Amino acid sequence: MSRRKLFSVLPAGCLGCATAARCDAQAGGPAPAHSSTEKADMTWEDVFRFAFEKDLVPVLKGLAAEIGREKFVRMLQDVVGGIAEQKMAKSPIPKRDFATFTGNLRQLPPIMQHALQYEVLEDSPQALEYRVTKCLWAKSFLEGGAGDIGYAMVCHPDFAVAAGFNPKLKLTREKTLMQGGDCCHFRYTMET
Repeated sequence: MSRRKLFSVLPAGCLGCATAARCDAQAGGPAPAHSSTEKADMTWEDVFRFAFEKDLVPVLKGLAAEIGREKFVRMLQDVVGGIAEQKMAKSPIPKRDFATFTGNLRQLPPIMQHALQYEVLEDSPQALEYRVTKCLWAKSFLEGGAGDIGYAMVCHPDFAVAAGFNPKLKLTREKTLMQGGDCCHFRYTMET
């Protein structure tokens, strides 16, 4: 792969590359210092487009073409699912009951709050059921022609997270946006 091609697929600009000197020269001197903590003028959708559609999805599709799409998708499911289950099993959660799990789902981190639109269908001590009607992960992977890869990487691990939290926690989900459904329909229950 040529250097030009390599830099066209890398997610960042100069990163100290040989063209950094040209960037400085074109700007008339050294570039101003920027902080990685500065706020960016981007919507959440822009962030997802930048993070997934621009680089990650094409790279994953390229790997799938090299390995074989079916094999690659299975590998992603196994590896990402295994990592998700192990991380959840090892996380320092003092109580691994249904109320703790569903309580965590009710307090989604900001990225989840902005990436998903959902409605709760049932929230009881026996079940948490909700429907996701908009998902920026699904939008990004589907627009990149990689819904199957996105499902393996983003959606399939939900089952492993449940198992890692508590082997009695069950997720039922028959459709997802990533697989072309009109929604993602989640139902969590705990076996007794």
